[in-house]
Formats: sequence, structure tokens, C-alpha cells
Amino acid sequence: MRNAHKHSTSRSMFGLALLTSTASLLLGAAPAPAHAEERLCDSEWGAKSLTIEIGERKNDGQPLQSYDPSKPFAPYDLPGDRYLFAEKAVVYRTVGNFTDRQEGEEALKTVYTEMTHLYTGAYKPYLTSLGPYLVNDASTCKVNRDNPVIDPASWIMEKDKVLLVGQATTACERGQTTKKLTVVSCDGKKNLLTDSVSAPCEAGRITTCIHPLAPGVFIFEHSYSPPGAGTSVNLRVYDTGKKKKLKALSWVNEGGPEAEVLGVEDVDKDGVPEIVRSIAESGKPTSLFKWKSGKLTEVKAP
Repeated sequence: MRNAHKHSTSRSMFGLALLTSTASLLLGAAPAPAHAEERLCDSEWGAKSLTIEIGERKNDGQPLQSYDPSKPFAPYDLPGDRYLFAEKAVVYRTVGNFTDRQEGEEALKTVYTEMTHLYTGAYKPYLTSLGPYLVNDASTCKVNRDNPVIDPASWIMEKDKVLLVGQATTACERGQTTKKLTVVSCDGKKNLLTDSVSAPCEAGRITTCIHPLAPGVFIFEHSYSPPGAGTSVNLRVYDTGKKKKLKALSWVNEGGPEAEVLGVEDVDKDGVPEIVRSIAESGKPTSLFKWKSGKLTEVKAP
């Protein structure tokens, strides 16, 4: 049986197969602010993508089959309650994961004509998107689809009474790709600020990590790796309540044991991460910015 959501989702154009993050883990220990120990990198989550839907069933709690990139035509499951446009309590049986519609349409022809064993005549395959991935299991903020940043988003996270809305890396244009992260008020209506980063097209997709510093204060860490050029790291610190950028740092993490690298790490194990430059092999900090008394302060490296 076809569902109403299909007509609203089949026009969604963007997919994302996220790269493995090169960003630092948060290594905090108690006592710690809420969520400070979480790994919040979008390479760890699902994301909005174009898939070929071949069936659906009620979510009965049985284990779900994951997508295997080495077997692109192997069916896998998507839980509807984690996607904005899908029906809750439904599991969607799908094939493929596509970054553009043309690629998906070619695969759809293959499934339809050569892989008829994957579907029934009552549920013929079609290309669709279930919409942005909802990072939180439960939320209190409202995802307002009247806000134009919502539908084209790749993922949506609720954090500290705001919505963090991540956009997939855009297609190449004039030699550059771009990624945006918009902070939206809890009522879903007001866009408080937008963080944007661009990269050379050959770098591929941009990975984003979110590091909470204090309620409503975040480090947004964007990283990408052009071939043979190291990993570029862009750190931006925002106070979302004040709608203000507090700091911005950029660095290229080159190879080699003596190279100085930029990252985010809880060096002093107090549960609050620091912005750190350190020596790659030893990990010894050379420069440190710590959140103290409501601001980022450069402190002596331990």
C-alpha cells in the first residue's frame, strides 16, 4: 500500500553518504555538563538520502538490516520514526543510497526490470526520500516545516532548547562545495544564526561535529580532506542565546609526527572540551583555549 508521505517526499533531491569523521572525540569525565561526553558528529548518524523503496511493515521491534555499501542492491531497513517525512512505527524496506536523482533513477530501472524478486506487484519500487534524519529519539522543540531551512536539511538535532539544522554538502559550483548549519529557535520559526563553510570540490563532503561548551554555547567543528593536502579544520564558537560568534579558528592538519594539529579535546578531564593545538605524535598541547567564566580564554598548556 502506498502512503501519503510518498507524494511529499519523492521530490526531495539531495542525498548524503557521510564521510568518516577525522574530528576529535570528547573525552570528558564526571562531573560534566549535560551531554558533554557525547560524540556529536554527523558522520555517526543516518541522513536524508534518496533510496528505492520496495516495501514496508509495522515496526515490531525486530532487528533492522543496515545498509552495506559493498552490496548496494541488498535490501535494508529504515525506521520511520527517525525521519521527518516518514510514518511513525513503520519500517521501510529500501535499496540503495544515492547522492543525486539521476543516479537513483538509473538504479530504479535496474531494480524494476532485473530484480523483480525484491518487490511484489502490489508494492512496486519507486525513488523517494524520507526527509531529514532526526538525531534525537525524543524532542520538545517543534520542527516547523513552514521554516524554509527544514525540508532541504540533511539532519535535525535538538540541543539546549534550540534546533541545530544541518545541510548536506552542496554540489560543486565554481570549484567549491558549501555546507551550512542553521540554529533555529525551539518554536521552529526563528533562524537565530547560520554557520557556513566552503571547501574545494575535490575535497568531497564536509563532516560536522558539535561540541557543547555551556547551555546554548557550542563549538561547530567542520573538517574536510582534499587529496594530498591534509585535513582542513574550521572551528567556530557560537553563543546561540546572544546570536553571536565568539571565536573562529582554521588550520590544516598535515601529516608527520611533529606536525601541529588543531582539534577539540577535554584535556583536563573536567567534562568541558577545550580547543587545542597539539603535536600529532605525542599529543602534547602547545596552545589551549578553555571555557571559563562565560568566555573562551587562552590558558597555559599543561
